[in-house]
Amino acid sequence: MKRLFLAFPLVSLACSTPVTVVRTMDDRPKLLLQGAPDGATLQVDGRTVGKAAAFSGTPGVCQMEPGVHLLEVRLGDKVLVSQKVFFGGGEQRTLVVPQEIAQ
Repeated sequence: MKRLFLAFPLVSLACSTPVTVVRTMDDRPKLLLQGAPDGATLQVDGRTVGKAAAFSGTPGVCQMEPGVHLLEVRLGDKVLVSQKVFFGGGEQRTLVVPQEIAQ
């Protein structure tokens, strides 16, 4: 009985506890901007989100919440593109700034 009592701690040290990894996918819609000039900013529902170049696909895209949003690409005080867009779950939309407007 004494040997069994001493063996139990050694056996329990050899066993590892299970490791659980949970990975969740971000299923929010995404916005990609194309053709925005340097210095342009993106506004969503009247709030500046950041520089338009940051959402060109390189390096990233803008994560959106599902629903209708007013998207504006601005260069200073000038509105280059203004569009209301509905975003559903998991989709990616592209907002293109026409070249003639961007110059």
